[in-house]
Parts: sequence; C-alpha cells; structure tokens
Amino acid sequence: MNRFTRLSSTGQLTWLAVLLALQLIFNRIKIGPTNVFQVGLGFIVTAIIGYYYGPAKSMLTGLASDVLGHILFPAPGGFFWGFTLSAILAGLIYGSLLYRQTITWWRLLLATSLVVILIQLGLNTTWVSILSHLDWWPLFWVRSVKELISIPIQTGVLILIFHWLKLHNYSN
Repeated sequence: MNRFTRLSSTGQLTWLAVLLALQLIFNRIKIGPTNVFQVGLGFIVTAIIGYYYGPAKSMLTGLASDVLGHILFPAPGGFFWGFTLSAILAGLIYGSLLYRQTITWWRLLLATSLVVILIQLGLNTTWVSILSHLDWWPLFWVRSVKELISIPIQTGVLILIFHWLKLHNYSN
C-alpha cells in the first residue's frame, strides 16, 4: 500500500486539486519562440495524474485545466475547444496506459509517443492550422521535427520522475 491509496476520498480529491494547480502552472511554462516550436512541461503532471487516478479523472482534470487556464491566463488568440479536446485525450492516453500498471521505460515511451504523435503532432497541428489559416501539410512537416525530438526528452523526464516516485514509495 502506498501513501496515496491510504488516503480517504477527501484526501484523494485534495491531492487531485493540488495536481490540477500544478498542471495549470506547468502548462504555462513553455520554452520556444513561437506556437509552432514551443515545448511545454504540462505532460509531466498529466502523466502523474493518469498514473494515480486513471483515465476518467485524468480526462476531467485535462478539461478543467484547459478551461481554468484560459479563464485565469487568457491567450491572445482566445479560447479554442480543439486544444481542450487534446488535453482530454492526452489524459485518456496517459491514464489508460499508466494507471495500475508497472511502470517501465517502454510503457512510458509508448504513452509519450502516442500523445506526441496523435495529439501534439496530429490534432494540435490541425488546431494551429485552423486558427492560423495555414496549410496543414507544411505546418505538419515543420512541427514534426520538434515533436519527434521531444519524444525521447519527455520519455527520459518521465522515467526520472517515476523512478523517484517508486524510490520514495509513491508508486501504485
């Protein structure tokens, strides 16, 4: 039994709220010059929520995080539901692949690859194309370089984080 499963439902809700707040903060931290090349840190908290709480709560947290993030920190281009759908689906992927599973490097690689290729490269390219009125294919090829480079980086970061969680008895 780990430190999280011993908590009451109130305790679990409190931890989920803390993780939601962290997700709001981490989603704001982006490195890169433009929307096309930005790399964010939100994937870290999304993976942790998926691991501890499963797909349903991870999807709801993605929804809440995206909507609250736009209310608290309005983007210059305004709110767009497509990115909310992307956040929900990323929660689904991380929750489905990590919840109540033994965490291995290949499982983290699979989850990260699916999120990066299907969500960030596929769907988010579509949303950027719609919002910027740019053709999809040229945008896809420009974004694909950054996204494919981010797979091993994100996987490595998650390996380190989940190793730390296991080392300190925070694993499921």
